[in-house]
Amino acid sequence: MNLYVDGQYLYIRCKRSMYKYDLTNMKIVAENIIFKKDGRARGFSVCDDFIFLYDFLDLYILDKKDLTVKESFRLGENLSSDVCGLIWFDFPKAYMNIRNGWIYVLNIQTGNVKKIQVNDSGSWGGFAMIDDYLFYPTVKGELLEIDRDTLEVIRKISLCKKNIYSVVYEDGLLYTTSQDKTIKATDATTLETVCVAKKAVAGMVNIIGIHKDYIIIAGNRTPFSFWDKKTLQLRENIDFPRNAIHHNDVLFGNDHQSIYKIIL
Repeated sequence: MNLYVDGQYLYIRCKRSMYKYDLTNMKIVAENIIFKKDGRARGFSVCDDFIFLYDFLDLYILDKKDLTVKESFRLGENLSSDVCGLIWFDFPKAYMNIRNGWIYVLNIQTGNVKKIQVNDSGSWGGFAMIDDYLFYPTVKGELLEIDRDTLEVIRKISLCKKNIYSVVYEDGLLYTTSQDKTIKATDATTLETVCVAKKAVAGMVNIIGIHKDYIIIAGNRTPFSFWDKKTLQLRENIDFPRNAIHHNDVLFGNDHQSIYKIIL
């Protein structure tokens, strides 16, 4: 994720910098150049007063007020051990998905990192955290249910034929997008598929959010689109940046030049 709304502020990572906008007047109230070079393997999540910004193998902790860097960590060890997807929090723990099939749990207070391998095929997408469990997607199309405390795999199913890019939870269902071009709704309790849309999407596709009766989806080869969350039928395509976030009744987007806003 490269956008985040917290109260009256919008946080954006754009190229080498972090920006903080006041939503009441859309003026920049803080900015900081974090990186010396451009990079694609970057994203951030927010916990309490801090921003957790990852850049491939590295993690930076920023003060949310002024975007200054407070701490930094080298998490990965090689080209296959970079951070992927959202960082989830259960203070003082920060849960991170590592591309080569590991989950890292950072103790925010002590800086200690617990590392557990949960699969051998790897994962490109972010997992979902629901209550005491993580629902973790793999490159092979498997969906793993993992105990959040022990990081032990409890259940595993072959959900898709190829890489699962996105997992989002809503009202007892896990919604996923996959490289096999499907959108699926899976019962989080039974792990049985409730509904599937075949040949629905293409390329690397993420679920931006769920608004009322619609799943919001965007990707590099899939238009920004709204899908009925019950039937998984396409309802509408719109022209909007795929680098976007859904917050309450508003979509915010960024194309590295401008900020866009749609009230749903």
